[in-house]
Amino acid sequence: MLDIKLDPGAIALLQQGYRNGWQQYLASLEDKAGAYPVWDLCVLTASNDRQAAAYEAQIDARRASGLLPSRTGFVVISDPRGVRIGSGGATLRVLEWLADRWSNAGASDGGTVAQAWAGKRVLVIHSGGDSKRLPHCSAVGKLFARVPHELPDGRPSSLFDELLVSLSGLPARVPEGVLVASGDVLLLFDHLQLSFRRPGLTGVAALAPAELGTRHGVYVTAPGGRAVKAFLHKPSLDRMRAEDALEDGSVAIDTGLVWFDRPTAMRLLALARELRQTIEAGVPVNLYGDLLRPLAETTRFDNYLAHTSDGPASPQLKALRRTVWDALRGTAFGVEYLRPALFVHFGTTREYVRFLRESLLALDACGWRASCASWVNPMSAGRDDGQAVLVSSYLARDCPSSGCIVDSSVEGQLSMGEDSMLVGTVTQRTSLDVASRVVVHQLPLEEARGFVTRVYGVGDDPRLSVESGGTFLGRPWTEWLAEGTFSRQDLWPRCDDLSQCDLWSAQLYPVCRDREASLGASLWLQCPSKVPEEARTVWRSAERVSLSESYLQADVRQIVLEASEIHDKVQVRRFTYGAEREEAARALAERLGTAAERPRRARMAADWFDASIDPWLPLRGYQALAMATSEQHWEDRAFSALARLVRAHTPSFSVADHGMALTGRVTVRAAARIDFGGGWTDTPPYSLENGGTVLNAAITLWGEHPIIAEATLLDEPVLLLESRDLDASLRPQVAGEILNYARPADPFSLLKAALVFRGIVPADAAAGASISDVLRPTGHGLCLRTSTRIPRGSGLGTSSILAGAVLQCLGQLLGQSISQEQLFDEVLCLEQMITTGGGWQDQIGGLVGGIKLIRTQPGLPQVADIQPVPLSPRLRQQLGERIRLVYTGQRRLAKDLLRAMMRRYMARDPDMVAMLRDIGELALAMRDALMSNDLDTLGTLVREHWQINVRMDPGSSNPFIDALLDFCAPYMLGAKLAGAGGGGFAIVVTSDRDASGALQRALAERFKDGNVKPWPCTIAEPGMIADAET
Repeated sequence: MLDIKLDPGAIALLQQGYRNGWQQYLASLEDKAGAYPVWDLCVLTASNDRQAAAYEAQIDARRASGLLPSRTGFVVISDPRGVRIGSGGATLRVLEWLADRWSNAGASDGGTVAQAWAGKRVLVIHSGGDSKRLPHCSAVGKLFARVPHELPDGRPSSLFDELLVSLSGLPARVPEGVLVASGDVLLLFDHLQLSFRRPGLTGVAALAPAELGTRHGVYVTAPGGRAVKAFLHKPSLDRMRAEDALEDGSVAIDTGLVWFDRPTAMRLLALARELRQTIEAGVPVNLYGDLLRPLAETTRFDNYLAHTSDGPASPQLKALRRTVWDALRGTAFGVEYLRPALFVHFGTTREYVRFLRESLLALDACGWRASCASWVNPMSAGRDDGQAVLVSSYLARDCPSSGCIVDSSVEGQLSMGEDSMLVGTVTQRTSLDVASRVVVHQLPLEEARGFVTRVYGVGDDPRLSVESGGTFLGRPWTEWLAEGTFSRQDLWPRCDDLSQCDLWSAQLYPVCRDREASLGASLWLQCPSKVPEEARTVWRSAERVSLSESYLQADVRQIVLEASEIHDKVQVRRFTYGAEREEAARALAERLGTAAERPRRARMAADWFDASIDPWLPLRGYQALAMATSEQHWEDRAFSALARLVRAHTPSFSVADHGMALTGRVTVRAAARIDFGGGWTDTPPYSLENGGTVLNAAITLWGEHPIIAEATLLDEPVLLLESRDLDASLRPQVAGEILNYARPADPFSLLKAALVFRGIVPADAAAGASISDVLRPTGHGLCLRTSTRIPRGSGLGTSSILAGAVLQCLGQLLGQSISQEQLFDEVLCLEQMITTGGGWQDQIGGLVGGIKLIRTQPGLPQVADIQPVPLSPRLRQQLGERIRLVYTGQRRLAKDLLRAMMRRYMARDPDMVAMLRDIGELALAMRDALMSNDLDTLGTLVREHWQINVRMDPGSSNPFIDALLDFCAPYMLGAKLAGAGGGGFAIVVTSDRDASGALQRALAERFKDGNVKPWPCTIAEPGMIADAET
């Protein structure tokens, strides 16, 4: 049991001791070079090969997850041929196995075995047994019973793992030898209390209430001494008093830890070889009653031979004890005390349930939690009416206020009574009710036979027979049998003696093909009178198994696999919940686990994102997956989802439905744009989730609207695409040449996408269809021509504005009535089609004249609130005198940069999220400065904005640009590169009109080739001019 009646100081010492052990455990996992001492070998004992296989499956899972020290060997050794040989017999068998292992490594006799043992530290954990009083542990062993603590990778801990934590620090403090530990005891202590420097055999004791000593071993020493006077095996209170074992109502209880130094281990090895045949013949040897008892000072030979605390003293056992006495009597036997310590025995289901609840009180400061390695609705966790204890479980609905849930996954509403427990259960049922003090435990069976659901009472002792007062579900057997109108033959068909009929052997549980059927077939056992007689008739005819039979038929590797699947589900839900809460993707990555686990969990997370009703969640979710897995396809999926969102909210047009108008030619001329502040806040998905705020202006260059699109109807059904900038043309022959528009490096990518968007070439046209066939229903062909008078990569929004000009040109040619707002959305959609991405500020900046503050609210479609900044004559004059547009002579393609920026945003990089917010606020401040005719403040804000731009993307600048801006610094108050930066034009706010002239002269002197120079620009009114000819 868990004794939490320690004073606060003792609890604090234990907590610190536990933290010390935890740090030592982590160090042992990370130490690959051998700098830190670890156990050379850890041996687990098992009662049979089936149990050994279960332990090996658990060890394999931990080794694969990096949760075991790489320099420690782990071995499972089972009793021979399933013969129960006891804890002492298992200890001797381990020593023989070690001797054989080291002999095979080079030793040829006992002496060299002893030499091979030199420097070795071996940990032996005894973990055999059927766990009859803790049935849910029968299949996997008490050693791997869950505890409410998480391991470094987020997996649930177990008694085995906590033993490793508690004992990890010992190899650095103890000499060579063997430490034996009990696999059903959790011992919490500070390892610095132990050193094992005494010769011989050393036990470890902890003070515990005397009543607890009646069920365990008790050490008795002389006052102030360490030599063991007596070792009492499960003594009565009277016996403890007679032996002077009591101290203020407490006794020195055996903790299950026993240390053998190397000479003692050699002596035991010799004894093991002498007793091998006797032990393998079926004479069990108890470590404490048969091997330790004769070493105590006051043990009398005759009493030792005759004692029966572990069963009758048969002639074979007495002969064995004589051999033990002769071999070991006189070996030094001492004890070390742990003060303070918590001693937790995993003996019964009632003890285990109490442990799960009460351990949280003592170890909350060490990370033990009521919800451990589990997922539960965050809204129901930590509520005032209490909470169930969850270990390695997934609850899709609310968390119950009581009970314990272990290794289970429940999709529906779960109700748990007080002190109830749900174990190993996976169900999609809409509701599941477990009564108070009832255990519901599912097991998969071997050879894919199906499942069995075991239902029993928390207080039931499966070993007690009907005659001895045994119970089922907390009720006397006779009462339960009468309520269900069952006979003894229904449960124990091969048993005629009620003294042999117990819960362990009762054939209660139907075998079913699936989990849901299994639950339905067993849950009604909680109250058999409430089911119709037909159900009981079906139950009687079903194949049924007992607790004993079901554990022997359990598929232990499937149990381990299913526990791992629940852990996957928990970690994936933690990952998706983090994405829902917009946590930084970098912080979420570890929830996808190891390299081997990530692909599987990533697919599970993607399924969750796909099913979400939140349209933005898949965007940031896929990007988080990209960062966690370093797999590019997740990022591609994020941007594809973004493109689909944008397109889904943009109206389309079909020429087949509407035909072409008679307008013969349409020419659209558009301004360029300069962005003062807020650029990037207009870019999806940021703008879609948060809205955007941008201050920009439409400008002419060299006195002209520099961006031109022209569409001309042709009598012949052909398409002709021309780019005057590149002096290039394309006359496609088949539709596929137009449909492959998603190639940003293609000079005609934008024109092709516009033709598809406007429906001139249908998106569903066959790739091999001839252009003449595609256009023939319209009765016309088309020549689409573009030109710009701006260098490529200028940062002046050329491509987006050109897209708007082309779409306006085609729309007008087709007779479409396109609103300004619709045109802006169409450009947004078009840029997603050609995969360059982009926001709305460029097209609005160039197509709408003047300086304006543009704001949108979250959502689709993006509806722009365009607020013109009125230009007084004085302000217009100042802008003309002090705003200089300086060409840097360098170019940069924005597509990859756009993706990089939004990649960081979708990953919820905290710095990126904050900077996007800051530049939106700067745009508002710049608008206010202009409204106040305060260009000095505007210049300061432009400089601040540029500093943020460089932090957002260091590639926005380079040594040349840095040097150029430094050269301009004496003449200006602030400057930033237009658009994405990295090249193109710099927007410079000079100190005054004279500084503008001085800057122009200085640039001409510095860059004599004329490549770096100011370009004449003015605020354009209007931004777009369309001319049509019939």
